[in-house]
Amino acid sequence: MHSVKFLVTIDTEEEREWSSGFLDHTQYTVENIQYLNPLQKLFNKYGVKPTYLIDYPVAIDKKAAATLKGFQDNEGAEIGMHLHPWVNPPYEEERTVANSFPSNLPPELQFKKMKLLTDVIAEAVGQRPVTYRAGRYGFNESSVPVLEELGYLVDTSIVPFREGKQSFEPSFGWLPNTEPYLLNPENIREAGNSKLLEVPLTVGFSKQVPQLLAKNYTNLPNIGLRRILKKVFDIDLYWLRPSYAGLKEMLRLSDAQIAAGASYLNMMFHSNELMPNGSKYCKTSRDVERYLQQLDAYFDALTKRYAVQFVTLREMYLNPFDIT
Repeated sequence: MHSVKFLVTIDTEEEREWSSGFLDHTQYTVENIQYLNPLQKLFNKYGVKPTYLIDYPVAIDKKAAATLKGFQDNEGAEIGMHLHPWVNPPYEEERTVANSFPSNLPPELQFKKMKLLTDVIAEAVGQRPVTYRAGRYGFNESSVPVLEELGYLVDTSIVPFREGKQSFEPSFGWLPNTEPYLLNPENIREAGNSKLLEVPLTVGFSKQVPQLLAKNYTNLPNIGLRRILKKVFDIDLYWLRPSYAGLKEMLRLSDAQIAAGASYLNMMFHSNELMPNGSKYCKTSRDVERYLQQLDAYFDALTKRYAVQFVTLREMYLNPFDIT
């Protein structure tokens, strides 16, 4: 039976509509955190060890922080950092769409925001965070020395095959590395000598494809060749993300990744997806129920097919390559 490490990395944040403006932290609520208990119970059923990557509005809310600290202290969860610049003091930048991506801020301001958030999280949950995901996946070479200086060990911001629609949006494309790797401070898509381990999100194809196709897939016309690949050859690109892919798609992606030799899978979603009307993905209680049922069925199927070792993001740093 194949062995695989499995992470669930959750952007744990305020409720908001992404089409809305970028307001400061006083304008948002974090009620969704109180809807996470059924999710954590599901995790406990299978031994999942989630990493909750929390942002400033969550960290400063006493009730939200207490809930997450309970998951950390009693359920084996990890608390990491998630930076949304527009809700994270100090507010020195202009409020623009471009500046909602952390990597577009000057390194000095990135440092100020990250240090403040790091200290707030440490105070709120009793442990200093060492793992990170950038808000809106806004991560590039400028963030690496900032995270290193603050003592971070792992980043999980890189989304394989992601191509930004605007020049100021992050684009990562095809990655030469299929495993976690120490970042190259000069090119985050390549391995290097940074102290920071990169654990990309799991994004890949419904079946194994030639490397030449994988490298050029994002350059293919979406309405043309990609559609032919999907309709004729049953080749499609999926995220391991329950709001983006159904049960069948997530299992196909997982099977394809493991068959190709992947030693880990990294699922992501947002905390507010578990609250009715907390996001566009789950508008009703029934939507949330179906969401949880899909996760339950996925974990059930995966653990029957493979020897799954559930780990936190920090644990990937401690032993990223040795599957036992």
